[in-house]
Amino acid sequence: MLATIEESVLPNKSLHPGRYAQMLARSATAAICAGPDNLILSWNSAAEQLFGFSAEQAIGKPLTIIMPERYHAAHEAGLARAVKSGKARLAGKAIEMLVRHADGHEIPVDLSLSMWEEKGQPMFGALIRDITDRQAAKRRLEHLAHCDTLTSLPNRNALNARLEEAIARGSCALMLLDLDGFKDINDTLGHSVGDLLLADVARRMEGCVGDADMVARFGGDEFAIVLSDCSNPLRIDSLCRAIFESLATPFQINGKNVFVGTSIGIALAPKDASTVDQLLSRADLALYSAKAEHGAQRKYYLPTMHNRSEQRQRLGAELREALPQGQFVLHFQPQVSLEDKALLGVEALLRWKHPQFGLLHPDAFLSVLDDSVVAEDVGDWVIDEACRVASSWRSAGLGEVRMAVNLFAAQLRSPRLYGVIGEACRKHRIAPTQLEIEITENIVIKHNDEVATMLKRLKTLGVDIAFDDFGTGYASLSLLQRYPLDRLKIDRCFVEAIHRSDADAAIVDAVLQMARTLGLEVIAEGVETREQERVLRELGCKEAQGFLYGRAVAADEIARLFAPVPQARVAAAR
Repeated sequence: MLATIEESVLPNKSLHPGRYAQMLARSATAAICAGPDNLILSWNSAAEQLFGFSAEQAIGKPLTIIMPERYHAAHEAGLARAVKSGKARLAGKAIEMLVRHADGHEIPVDLSLSMWEEKGQPMFGALIRDITDRQAAKRRLEHLAHCDTLTSLPNRNALNARLEEAIARGSCALMLLDLDGFKDINDTLGHSVGDLLLADVARRMEGCVGDADMVARFGGDEFAIVLSDCSNPLRIDSLCRAIFESLATPFQINGKNVFVGTSIGIALAPKDASTVDQLLSRADLALYSAKAEHGAQRKYYLPTMHNRSEQRQRLGAELREALPQGQFVLHFQPQVSLEDKALLGVEALLRWKHPQFGLLHPDAFLSVLDDSVVAEDVGDWVIDEACRVASSWRSAGLGEVRMAVNLFAAQLRSPRLYGVIGEACRKHRIAPTQLEIEITENIVIKHNDEVATMLKRLKTLGVDIAFDDFGTGYASLSLLQRYPLDRLKIDRCFVEAIHRSDADAAIVDAVLQMARTLGLEVIAEGVETREQERVLRELGCKEAQGFLYGRAVAADEIARLFAPVPQARVAAAR
């Protein structure tokens, strides 16, 4: 068989035939050679393993023995054209296709075809790799486009598609549901309990809704129900009562009784809206009205509910005063090495010291701020303050701690961002490589070309680019190729159940493998337990952040927690 390989596959006579034959024979890649008559001339051991035919069974047989029957005619026609013209259309290219195993099952492969001439006769060679694992990982990641992994419900993208279909067919009803008291449960019992609660709530809601309708997770603790071909208030009210009654029974989580209710906002098409965006907006206004009445309510959309827009405008006015009055502060959450828990970086998180309501977390104001005219100015302040703090930590002996900063969409649309970052680094004497810019998929999708241009400019400064909440949206795979990324942040929804869910562990493993192939670093978010940490380490994840390593705290607290131990103290301890 080696002699056959040497004679038929070796196009470069400068290579030593014996060594080349040995390389092919021992290669993990299947190598096949055929002549112009479509008969197989060589077949290495990897081909035996891939296809299930021994060399003796394969050599001398037509190439069609490894092809599904539906491809035979196209293959034979293509081969005839190549022999006649002396050129193979696919030569020099890698293609994905299905091949046939000896037992009849089909295998997805990556095939690289080559063509050359020997003694006046065209010869054909192929290197073939099994890509079953690659396609499985791709399917798992693409599954995220339409499924919320925490609850297994359809996600927002799937919801939008369903609403488009329902509106096009005729009348439909959209119900938006927001859990009452969920934030308190998260704050007191922890995010892990909160996530288990969301999964249980999803199951109860599915039990209330018929097979013809959809329950989706809209985001956070919000759910959506689409009733197709329905504008009947009696049917909608009956479903609302069933949901209220279903949630009235306490949830048993970690041996505790957990109580949660819901508020429901309802909008109808075509009565209230004729597009998906309108229907979502008006159901959201109805939901806000239900929440304003202390929850456990269901409200239909009314035009008078636009008062919520007025409230957002009032909050926006207060935000415009917050920056000049020095009401914004930064808190910092540690990012550590999973090997030795050393501090590698921090994520800078914005807080608002509201004069009436005290310290507010971003959930209370960020959506309004993001749409505000002062978003860019606040974002510029965040960059400058983060660089100032990084410089102060270096002076305190913490070294060059990586500083991750989230950007507003307005900053990425602005030509001044490049100068703002460069000036902040010069002013506070920190290297741009110490700064990491975090972007989310929502920003990228809305401002695709603008973001790509700005990120490429920022890379020339030396800053790192991190993609936040990776895997939670439909464009994640394409973004990895389009943008100059350095780091992926695995969203906490995949980390929460990683120690008890093979599916979540497989997704994280696929992300880590893909990142290694693309030369990207990875950090896992939302790590709260040692069990989660253990699985991440076993999968090869190097960095993490989450409550296990510390909550977001003020800059001086970070300096205190991670201050270097004086040498005198170290010596005394010895």
